[in-house]
Amino acid sequence: MKTLNVTIKLDPVNDGAVWTENSYKKKEEGALIIGTNGKSRIADAFEANSILERLSEVEHGEYLGSSNYIALFNGDKIINFETGKCFIGSAIILKYEYEKLSLLAGEEFQEAAGEFESRLITIVGDGQEFSALELF
Repeated sequence: MKTLNVTIKLDPVNDGAVWTENSYKKKEEGALIIGTNGKSRIADAFEANSILERLSEVEHGEYLGSSNYIALFNGDKIINFETGKCFIGSAIILKYEYEKLSLLAGEEFQEAAGEFESRLITIVGDGQEFSALELF
């Protein structure tokens, strides 16, 4: 299905009508992309697979509490400090069951977000404060 978008910002080079292709995806299933800043979104299976491929060489994973949710993120972004280590940035959360990674569905998005948020700490450096995922 195509949609007609019209933009007029008094810019003769870029103004006008453009047909755009709409794509739809199944919202009930996917991976949770969540940042230590509290923002989140759902990625479909294709995007999740792409992210995992791009992370493959730098990937670090952490189970979230005693759940089967696992946060995967860039291990090069881990910060070591006096009493431990943490991660600042965004992670992809999937569940690990039956010896494989699986997509989330239904209430699992909220559950996984809750597990992630329960591990957030505040770190301070150079007069700035950041939320970070505490790593064990």
